[in-house]
Amino acid sequence: MIYLLEDDESIRELVIYTLKSQGYEAKGFERPSLFWKELEKELPSLLLLDVMLPEEDGITILKKLRVRPNTRRLPVIMLTA
Repeated sequence: MIYLLEDDESIRELVIYTLKSQGYEAKGFERPSLFWKELEKELPSLLLLDVMLPEEDGITILKKLRVRPNTRRLPVIMLTA
């Protein structure tokens, strides 16, 4: 499972569509609060993370992920315009 945290709807839809068309399972989230809620249910294999987000920025999210034992080694790709 690949998670994408991207607030721009058009980018999010395009990336999720592309990943799914290539056979990947993927979920997109527009806000960090939705991402954190889903992360408690399922841990992805990869996170595509936007830097500029509402609620909290991608750098802060990455720092939080790195201190949690279950997400410390989660591969993250940072996205920015």
